[in-house]
Amino acid sequence: MEFYKTPNAMEPLYPDGEIRLLENLAIELIEKSNRLEGTMNPTTRKAVSEFLRPMNSYYSNLIEGHDTHPIDIAKALKKDYSNDKTKRDLQLEALAHIQLHKAITEEITEIDSAIIPSSSGFLKSIHKRFYDHLPEEFTVVKSKEGIEKHVIPGEFRVDEVEVGRHIGPYSGSLISFMDRFEEFYNPLSNDNKSKIRRIILAAASHHRLAWIHPFLDGNGRVVRLYSDACFLYEKLDSNGLWSISRGLARRNTEYKSKLANADLTRYNDYDGRGNLSNKMLIEFCVFFLETAIDQTDYMYKVLDVENMLSRINAFTDLMVLRKRLRSEARYILEDVFLKGKITKSDVERITNRSEKTAKNITDTLEAMDLLRKTKEGIHVTFYVNYPVNLSPMFFPGIYPGDKESEMIRAV
Repeated sequence: MEFYKTPNAMEPLYPDGEIRLLENLAIELIEKSNRLEGTMNPTTRKAVSEFLRPMNSYYSNLIEGHDTHPIDIAKALKKDYSNDKTKRDLQLEALAHIQLHKAITEEITEIDSAIIPSSSGFLKSIHKRFYDHLPEEFTVVKSKEGIEKHVIPGEFRVDEVEVGRHIGPYSGSLISFMDRFEEFYNPLSNDNKSKIRRIILAAASHHRLAWIHPFLDGNGRVVRLYSDACFLYEKLDSNGLWSISRGLARRNTEYKSKLANADLTRYNDYDGRGNLSNKMLIEFCVFFLETAIDQTDYMYKVLDVENMLSRINAFTDLMVLRKRLRSEARYILEDVFLKGKITKSDVERITNRSEKTAKNITDTLEAMDLLRKTKEGIHVTFYVNYPVNLSPMFFPGIYPGDKESEMIRAV
């Protein structure tokens, strides 16, 4: 079997020729990401981004064929694990992704962060930290011949791999491939001073990292977390208000088809100057950036203030009907969404109820995870919060319809 042994085998690393469409898509993504970020105050935005982290995990793992119910993810966040081993393992997998995504976000957004997303050290750390939180059996994989092999967390593979029609580069040459990857896609490179170019590079490198397949297993999750890191680095994630994994999962068949097509060697002399197809790389990059834009558009509609206030009222009406909330709770939920936080005295004022009644309402909202209380000295402040299990009521369409129907029935 012939293996690629030199990094020039993955050329072109950047789309060649007419790329005006890609440049326009990059500009559109910048504009729509900024528009989305400006939809709410920073405190509410932070709460929503924390709420969306489990969604990111759900869809990234779904692409790998692991369908963990959002309700089970919500339970895992509270350390409530299933007695069923298979379901428990999926809960741990989801939790590992959520914790790692949070850590990556904090690391890259630090003021003095020195992280380079394309570096081998960073990619190895993603892989290691993901596997460090998984059951040991997740490190055991089987080859096409049925031979068991062990994944070494945080280390490049020492075995050869075949994924569909694609045969990964020779394991003995991985360091040279990854060195070239790191060098070319480094956002600090003199060649990469243009933000528009870096956005297109993020799309192209998503495929090229998957093509290299540096780890024995877990590459898909590492690649998507890498893309998240690229968007974070470029401040294109709208502070966590959208997810590329959701978009890719919802177009999963097309996503995997575009990935596979970009693995192909060039068709003829008119198909670029590298070993791989330039035409197919452009098609993948267009697909990738259009998917990102689609997700910013979707979340912009979901987080529209008027629509959100309408859903808050509908939720409150339902809870009042079920005798689980007082009607005045709507004013608290509206105010805390718009402002991000409110004080104890604010609660009494907007509900026009006694201290005792106001406390009963906030206690109930806390128990439903719709408020998060902090106390500093004698001052009590309530912060906005959204639990996974109530997502269909406040953010409909975040998860697949069948899952949301089950979540609504469980409310």
